[in-house]
Amino acid sequence: MKKIYLSISLILFISWQIQSQTYADDVAQIMFDNCTSCHHSGGIGPFSLMTFADVSGVASMVQTEVNNGDMPPWSPDDSYSEFAHARSLTAAEITTINDWVNGGSPEGNAANTPVAPVYNNNIQLGTPDLSLRIPDYVSKATSGNDDYVCFSLPTNLTGNEIIQAIEVIPGNTSIVHHVLAYIDPNGTYGTDTTSHSCGGPTASNIPLIAGYAPGSMPSQFPNTATLKMGIDLPPGAEIVLAMHYPEGSQGILDSTRINIHFYPQGTPNVRQVSAQPLLADLSFNINANTVDSVENRFPPSFGVPTNYTLFSIFPHSHLLGQSFIVYAVNTLGSDTIPLIHIPKWDFEWQGFYVFKYMQKIPVGYQIYGKCIYDNTTNNPYNPNNPPQNVGFGLNTTDEMFLVYFQYMAYQAGDENYNIDSLLNLQNPTGTKPLATNENGLFLTSYPNPSDEKTTLHYFTDKSAEVSLGIYDIQGKLIRQLISEEQPKGEHLIDWNGLDDSGKSVPAGLYFSQLNVGDRIATNKIIRSQR
Repeated sequence: MKKIYLSISLILFISWQIQSQTYADDVAQIMFDNCTSCHHSGGIGPFSLMTFADVSGVASMVQTEVNNGDMPPWSPDDSYSEFAHARSLTAAEITTINDWVNGGSPEGNAANTPVAPVYNNNIQLGTPDLSLRIPDYVSKATSGNDDYVCFSLPTNLTGNEIIQAIEVIPGNTSIVHHVLAYIDPNGTYGTDTTSHSCGGPTASNIPLIAGYAPGSMPSQFPNTATLKMGIDLPPGAEIVLAMHYPEGSQGILDSTRINIHFYPQGTPNVRQVSAQPLLADLSFNINANTVDSVENRFPPSFGVPTNYTLFSIFPHSHLLGQSFIVYAVNTLGSDTIPLIHIPKWDFEWQGFYVFKYMQKIPVGYQIYGKCIYDNTTNNPYNPNNPPQNVGFGLNTTDEMFLVYFQYMAYQAGDENYNIDSLLNLQNPTGTKPLATNENGLFLTSYPNPSDEKTTLHYFTDKSAEVSLGIYDIQGKLIRQLISEEQPKGEHLIDWNGLDDSGKSVPAGLYFSQLNVGDRIATNKIIRSQR
């Protein structure tokens, strides 16, 4: 009888879970965190997913795309290495979407819908300190030939600035395939809109500082009390934008812009970041009707002479690319440091991937990269039918093997910084204030889900008695984090997944609750299994 009772209880609990999934309480935040950066009015997505009406109208398609792994687009293998702002959904999030759609896609209490992100003509970082726009340009791509052009844009700076964040905003998302942004410190590179084959500077004194491809995030560096990173922008420098307009874009107008955010003048201890394609092969050939690979090492015949810290990585190939793997290895081959594995290369979704934890490359290690190319009729993206021999070149119908890195000199402890958490804290110049609830409070947590430390970030609009606790799904208080008088402002506190008795809580759904006087804010926390 007891077993029957337990079975009935389990069925009722599962049924209640499925029925309880609503857009307002469960699905909206998943959409906001992973989908709406592309799927909003004016975004690169073909439709908006900003509201309940938007999402419920295409609920079955969302479910299919999510279960196929096609949306949200995210190429790296998360089991190989971890990156900040990863767009891959967790198993719990996929289950939530499935249960919601299978349960009839209810809205729930609309008042519980979280605050939606604001997208201002694709500007995500707010008002910049410097904004530069290319002259209006009409793509000159022709049948079989893409259009590669470069614009040198004067900054007119009279003093040195340190870049903290960069956002490239395509003027026409339908034709801008990618943009590479460089600093030309002496203003000597110049504009090239006549050769239609300008892939950007290659000189080491004109560094790459940012890139754009559909779905890519703005480039930001940590700006905290313990870690500040940036790139010097000297007086008189120019910004070079290398633009790629693909075949089919001819005759269409573009006016791409770059927005740059600076540190305040006099900010001390900002560590300089370099960016170069440390792995590159400019002379390979992929024969027709073959599956082949290209490999490269840096340095080519010995290990690095000093310790380096890697901040991000950007593998790049074209339509024949099938997979990428990059790692660091010691000269004995007895130890490897995984950097990125892309098991299914997607030409349409690429860019800089920022490591969740910066990677230390010790003295004596080499960086190794390999890309596999499919130049057969089995490759549905092969631009040539029948297949042709293909080598390195600028056109989409050519191929490339490049791996860019953003890196700096190593300092002890670099590999312990959680960049995901640090970037979530940032509020670059001109960005909107924290999205408080109707009670004037703000409460969030990251990373979420997490199997390690969860950071709770909250805001109080006045000095008051503050209580912050963690509750389980039954509403039982399991950990009291704060109960004290606190001043007005933003606050941070970490939860290590332990209850008040010091025991680790099981994986599952929890809630944080912030009480400031008689006002309340809550936030869901998902603890995943280690």
